[in-house]
Amino acid sequence: MLTTILATAVVLGVLILVHELGHFWAAKAVDIEVSRFSIGFGPRIAGFRRGETEYVLSAFPLGGYVKMAGMVDEEVTSRLEGADEESSREPSPRDFDRKPLWARFLVISAGVLMNLLFAVAAFSVVAGVEGVVVPVAADVAPGSPAERAGLREGDRFLAVAGRPTRDVSEVIRGILQRPGEPVRVRVERDGERLDITVVPETIREYDDIARDTVSLGRIGVGFETTEATKQRLGPAAAFAAGVSRTWTWVREVGDFLVRLVTGQRSPKELGGPIVIGQLSGQFARAGLLPLLNFMAIISVNLAVLNLLPIPVLDGGHLAFLTVEALRGGRAVGPEQRIRLTQIGMLLVIGLMVFAFANDILRLVGA
Repeated sequence: MLTTILATAVVLGVLILVHELGHFWAAKAVDIEVSRFSIGFGPRIAGFRRGETEYVLSAFPLGGYVKMAGMVDEEVTSRLEGADEESSREPSPRDFDRKPLWARFLVISAGVLMNLLFAVAAFSVVAGVEGVVVPVAADVAPGSPAERAGLREGDRFLAVAGRPTRDVSEVIRGILQRPGEPVRVRVERDGERLDITVVPETIREYDDIARDTVSLGRIGVGFETTEATKQRLGPAAAFAAGVSRTWTWVREVGDFLVRLVTGQRSPKELGGPIVIGQLSGQFARAGLLPLLNFMAIISVNLAVLNLLPIPVLDGGHLAFLTVEALRGGRAVGPEQRIRLTQIGMLLVIGLMVFAFANDILRLVGA
């Protein structure tokens, strides 16, 4: 239990800190006044002031915020943030809304960019230390989809569904997520590159996260995962692997969201802080590298989810700025922006409640 609590604090604390530091550093770089930097929402628990900025730890550690002067929708979020009511102040050249569009785009995008950079760094470290297991088919089951498609032992997988595969895990994940769908795989055989289409058979298995039986794809290929198939990576190759894995997970999260909206994935698969906590404990007990790999995956999830065009989230702010750019510098009106932000806040709170409910149902086995 203690390991789980500590691991959860590390995972959430580090990733929230990374995200908010992106906003903070970018705001300071373009000379925007920052009155508060908070880890968590709600009432202040502890903190200190340095210069114009108050650095605080707040009561509900499920996020964080950087309070910048002069944001139109600040009054909507101030209650959630637990910030004190500010006395009326004169507009300043250092206000967020008085900065040029490029500067505001930079400040809003910086949190997501920091999460992605963290993921690249973490995946690079893991790849550099562990290396990669080259995806070479060790056996092909008789009568399997792989055999029927023409795959053979010794084939080295280069791509699945158009996505490069440098490691066995990437091949397996690409197949698992496409049951019953024609999947084009690119393999190298005797120095020749071949494109082969295989249709994974559908296997039904119970999933603890979804709390339901889910469909998974299998093609009947086994891979050898011994030291003989492990490839050590130098710094440049490890960094390239980190970038590749980050991009792969960006696409995976994006695919999941599309499938969720279209009904191909169950809303039961959505998890909240409790699931993150449980998984953090499991990976922490497995070792530092598995925990770091897990943190990279969660960091990508946070980055992609924050880009959803929902007011309150970074994606919502970027949507407002995009509209302003398309309208030749004419911003969305304050009243309309505040109203949309209120709707966005209700939507985000609803999603959080739903995720919490899913977590609790998993705990009780429902």
